[in-house]
Amino acid sequence: MTKKYQLGRLEKVYLREVWANAARDFTPWLAREENIALLSEAIHMELEVEESEKSVGSFAADIVCREAKTGHRVYVATQFDETDDERLGKIINYATQMDAVTIIWITRKIKKAHRLALDWLNNNTTKEINFLGIEIEFYRIMDSPIAPKLMLSLKSKQWIKKTREVIDLYKIRREYWSIFCNLVKQRGGLVKPAVPTDNWIRHSILPHFKLDMGNDSKKETIHVNVHLTGPNSEETIKNLAKEKAIIEQEVNDKLDWRSQSGNIYLKKYNCDIYNKDGWAEQHEWLYEKLQIFHKVFTERIKNL
Repeated sequence: MTKKYQLGRLEKVYLREVWANAARDFTPWLAREENIALLSEAIHMELEVEESEKSVGSFAADIVCREAKTGHRVYVATQFDETDDERLGKIINYATQMDAVTIIWITRKIKKAHRLALDWLNNNTTKEINFLGIEIEFYRIMDSPIAPKLMLSLKSKQWIKKTREVIDLYKIRREYWSIFCNLVKQRGGLVKPAVPTDNWIRHSILPHFKLDMGNDSKKETIHVNVHLTGPNSEETIKNLAKEKAIIEQEVNDKLDWRSQSGNIYLKKYNCDIYNKDGWAEQHEWLYEKLQIFHKVFTERIKNL
């Protein structure tokens, strides 16, 4: 018998219904680790946030990142409405003062005139410089949470060439996590298999409590981490840290406590994702630590 599904209607939500102010709402949201990961996926470039609202002369640049693979500086400019001439001028000014190699303009809509301007810049600056345009939209189905969609609508020839090389890494990562998810499915345990993104997997354990796993191809590390969200995340980390010695004894390792971002990390070094011979050992470590993290942290967080 064919299984029947109840289908909902996809509804577009306008940006100003989600946030009232770009600097106060939109930019801080995008600068968070899990959201900059969405941008990384859209442009096939692994970004690490360096600073948000960075002072540049008498103004503030929205988000400054580093490309994980190269260390090159990336400037991310956010804008609520359609692109305009004033904003374009500021973006070029900020980019030159920060020595940015990649400039990303995220907005509701990129006007034709500004597409032509960015195309001209891509064709007439050095090969290392890339101007990218992202259009952001929001959707929901009935009463579901609002979901963002980042669409790469303008790119350079240099970026296209570079992306072809990056895609090879993405293929390796997909295979890496696919094999790991099959291992979790076969073994079972306290944590159920989750759907991987690109270089990380997120397991929802409790409201505002996730267990994440990821890999960093540049630093050759893999990690398991507690990820807390919500207004009390920093306080929760600080309360957990009161039992730091006991927790680290139970985990049997030193942890990296980051109260401001709501994370507690455990990393394993010398893990080259390009070397498939090392995958089995890495997957064993990830599986073991994932189960231990669930056992050590779940009840403690539930009782806080």
